[in-house]
Amino acid sequence: MHAEMSPNGSGRVRVVAAMSGGVDSAVAAGLLREQGFEVIGATMKMYAPTKPAAARSCCGAEDFDDARRSAAAIGIPHYVLDFQEAFRKDVVDRFAGDYRAGRTPNPCVACNNFVKLGTLRRFAGRLGARYVATGHYARLEHRPDGPHLFMGDAEKDQSYALAQLAPEQLAHLLLPLGTMTKTETRAHAVRLGLPVHAKPDSQDICFVEGGDYRAVLAEDRAPAAAGRVVTTAGEDVGPHAGITGYTVGQRRGVPPTNFNDGPRYVVRIEAESNTLVIGRREELDCRALVADDVNLIRAERFAEPVRVRAMTRYRAPLGAATARIEGAEMHLAFDRPERAIAPGQLVALYDANSDEVLGAATILRALSL
Repeated sequence: MHAEMSPNGSGRVRVVAAMSGGVDSAVAAGLLREQGFEVIGATMKMYAPTKPAAARSCCGAEDFDDARRSAAAIGIPHYVLDFQEAFRKDVVDRFAGDYRAGRTPNPCVACNNFVKLGTLRRFAGRLGARYVATGHYARLEHRPDGPHLFMGDAEKDQSYALAQLAPEQLAHLLLPLGTMTKTETRAHAVRLGLPVHAKPDSQDICFVEGGDYRAVLAEDRAPAAAGRVVTTAGEDVGPHAGITGYTVGQRRGVPPTNFNDGPRYVVRIEAESNTLVIGRREELDCRALVADDVNLIRAERFAEPVRVRAMTRYRAPLGAATARIEGAEMHLAFDRPERAIAPGQLVALYDANSDEVLGAATILRALSL
């Protein structure tokens, strides 16, 4: 897209571009600058890493330097913003709380909702900026009837992580990389003269250094308590060291059993009784789910039960289903069983015949076969 004029016609539309120090966000900022927007680069300091930057995360000092150098190459101002308090409250504390409640959290979704399109959006508004821009690989169209969100390139699609954004948040978002592949993005980075054109992608959850989320939970003021592991038939098979170390579908760490019909997996986590329920692989299959925290991007599509394709975790295959809204909950019935549905995860709903995102919700419970 190309820049509109500001509401009073006096100049270009202002955009705050979230710059992590990586190639995607730098190219997004550069492309918007070329399209005629007035771009301000902003790097959010969300936590203070304690391990070397080789962990390929973000928020390290070298990432701030990379973002600053990229902004200079593009020719835009750049600021580092201290959002550590907001990030701790809205992302890290929520992450720990979900695990304590026997849920499997999705911190990247929370970060998009509460920090990038929450705290950063409010900062952008104080600067008179109409939009926030990110380097996500998803396509967003601003139409007269509101925003329409679509999948991006199949190899990099990140629409799932944005599916919980409300229409009013999407209305103030720009996604310049929406139609691109990663190869095309790096080619633009070379063309724009960005110093990060060959920088590797960050991996894993940004605040989970070393890849083990249990280290984050170990810092929590309420350590996990030991409990019991039972089968779906109610047989006690031994202890566990704390439900925060488990998620639905997990096999590793499950106590050994004497069953001769295959391994056992975590089928359900009962936080109130501090119990892990284990079962056979086929007992992970679910026919339906109930979700809350419902976000409808295209609310008009849900006036009655609607056919959708559902993604129950990031990068999972899409499953055909029927969705209906009942009060504050979403009920989803699958055509074929879905495996290892974890409460706390996001379920994103896509149009049955296209790549459009219709809405999302947080999984409350799964209904097994």
